[in-house]
Amino acid sequence: MNEAAYLNELAKCVRCGACKSRCPTYLTVLDETTGARGRITMLGALMGDRLAPSKRLSEKIFECILCGACKGLCPTGIDILETIYHGRIRLKGFYNKGHLLMMAMRLSASRMNSAFFILRGAQKLLYHSLYKLNKFPYIPEIASISFKEASQVYPVRKKFSPSEFSNGVYKGTKRIGRVAIFVGCSVNYFYPHLGDSLLNVLLSKDYEVVVLKGEVCCGSPMRSLGLEAEAIALAKKNVELFSRVKADAILSLCPTCTITIKNEYPLLIGDGIEKMMDVNEFLINNDFYKGLKISPRVVSYHDPCHLNYGLGIRNEPREILKNIDGIEFVEMEDAGDCCGFGGLFSINFKELSQRIGNKKVKSIHNTHIDTLVTSCPGCITQFESIKRQVGFDIDILHIIELIDMAIRGYEV
Repeated sequence: MNEAAYLNELAKCVRCGACKSRCPTYLTVLDETTGARGRITMLGALMGDRLAPSKRLSEKIFECILCGACKGLCPTGIDILETIYHGRIRLKGFYNKGHLLMMAMRLSASRMNSAFFILRGAQKLLYHSLYKLNKFPYIPEIASISFKEASQVYPVRKKFSPSEFSNGVYKGTKRIGRVAIFVGCSVNYFYPHLGDSLLNVLLSKDYEVVVLKGEVCCGSPMRSLGLEAEAIALAKKNVELFSRVKADAILSLCPTCTITIKNEYPLLIGDGIEKMMDVNEFLINNDFYKGLKISPRVVSYHDPCHLNYGLGIRNEPREILKNIDGIEFVEMEDAGDCCGFGGLFSINFKELSQRIGNKKVKSIHNTHIDTLVTSCPGCITQFESIKRQVGFDIDILHIIELIDMAIRGYEV
């Protein structure tokens, strides 16, 4: 977004407040400065020299969880998220709370393997003590072997022999299609078993699967910190890499990666990754869910914000779950409400993140389920954190795990 477009977006606001009706930070705090209208007003005042840039102002702009719930609510059509991103670029120098994270992101942007190797050591030495002291939010254990690293060396699943694996390409017995996976940092470093599940599901239907070792972070964490140049550099690397892949689809298990690549890359660099899609969309389009059976479970579904509001995918995961024999599906009240994770938001605004997340607990309890399913690694992290705090005893699964369990005929 250039300067003229930014000023035009700010000038569109008529102060109606429609954007506040779904805003999780506003509905939790009930403070005008924590809602989209308040943030747009403050950024307009900043540009009109009625407000000076400050630490307090920057924190209010960075306090937006970037869920996109306000998308489509503005009657004048303000692109609220892009306006917030642009405001963060201007205010990042005053955002003291984020300075260490910004430094870490700049250093690690193109060296994620090294960064996570160091973080894994620090996690083993320091994290558990700090977590017990309530100094850090829940962070899942960093995997000793990342998904992309494992996938370049091993056949991953025992049922596939080493001869069926070569140079990061997994081949079924008869190829009916070719799919590439955009792994993303959460799956690669925290939840590699989700990548394994996706691999199993695709191979079970005789798809050839490509995993590219040169993939870098999608850039979403950098944008959230106002590091636009770093995000652009990462976007260019990913587009260059994936543009060389011939595939029927490029799948992601993370809605944030998907929305960043599909919706934001064209704005950042004028180009995107063709055939990029969320896994739910691909599974529905290719009837993966038909004929599946699983041991009895009472299941509800939580809508990830970026999947629901950003990509408009809401019915597809429900259709999948309702068509798996053995699942009793119970619709949760306020299933689309934000869980409060928001990536780095959960670190920088830990207390507010927990307050937003705790509002989901009542809805979960009222469904009387034994399994909560979602489609976002970040949401899984947040619900695992809540689970540890309040002590409710339910399984929390990514939808690809449930499909994998049904296909393989046993529970993992």
